Amino acid sequence: MGNLQLEFIGQPWRTVAYVVIAYALAWVVSRVSKRLAERIVRRYEAKNVDPKGASTGVIISLKRHETFVSLVQTTVRYLAYVLATLFAIAQLSGVRGSGAIAGASLLVLLVGFAAQRFLIDILSGIFMQFEGWFAIGDSIVIEPSGVAGIVEETSLRATKLRSLTGDVIFVNNSQISAVRVLPRGVRQVSIELVVRDESEGRRLFEDAARVMPVGPTQFVRLPWIEAVDRLDDELVLLHGRAAVAPGREWLADGFLVNVMRERASEGLIVHGPVVFEIDDVANRRYARATSGAERG
Repeated sequence: MGNLQLEFIGQPWRTVAYVVIAYALAWVVSRVSKRLAERIVRRYEAKNVDPKGASTGVIISLKRHETFVSLVQTTVRYLAYVLATLFAIAQLSGVRGSGAIAGASLLVLLVGFAAQRFLIDILSGIFMQFEGWFAIGDSIVIEPSGVAGIVEETSLRATKLRSLTGDVIFVNNSQISAVRVLPRGVRQVSIELVVRDESEGRRLFEDAARVMPVGPTQFVRLPWIEAVDRLDDELVLLHGRAAVAPGREWLADGFLVNVMRERASEGLIVHGPVVFEIDDVANRRYARATSGAERG
């Protein structure tokens, strides 16, 4: 009789122990998959990427590799905890064998209907990754929220961003209706300025550009003059270019413009400076699209 009582008392504790062990194993699998994913990415980067001479193609390949590894390790994490949950349900329900699997599956299905938001996140993540909306390392702006940052991690449920200020932002995939991907991760801008004298205009532009802050979160490089068009004997159009970090566009259309206006001699500037965002790929495609209209 005493042995039966001890066995009855010990059974619940064994069940709790099994459940704890199952979740502990899921946690270990999750941590190991994350460490393994980070190691694979580091080895791939060290083997295939030269920081000084990496081409655009190599960088894109690295982004895709990191995105794939991130998806695999987060999926492994989900599967580990789902299996642990199924095992825990089977243990706590006291059912064994095929009945446990059927009962656990039914319960998971019911929970799934109650957690439609989670399922919508998963489906949205699958479609986004299948269509290749973005990759790890891309600088993106999420619509309609306007949240911007660098993609640090992506999974089938959520996307992790780091903003320019260092804030870590998690966005559910179902909340992403559109994504704006910034080419090369920076804002390319054009600076147009109409002056009366070319040499004086060049000197003004270069002097103003020389005092601009340069860095990963400021001007990526000093603004430069790309082309010069002589409109007539008295008017010259200067075409300048600059690349700034996302969110720091004011450095070009505010700070740089104000410095040029303040340092310009009287009567030198006829119009501008005018600053607007550009993209080389878009320019080429628009030029090709309008070529037929020009011929017509």
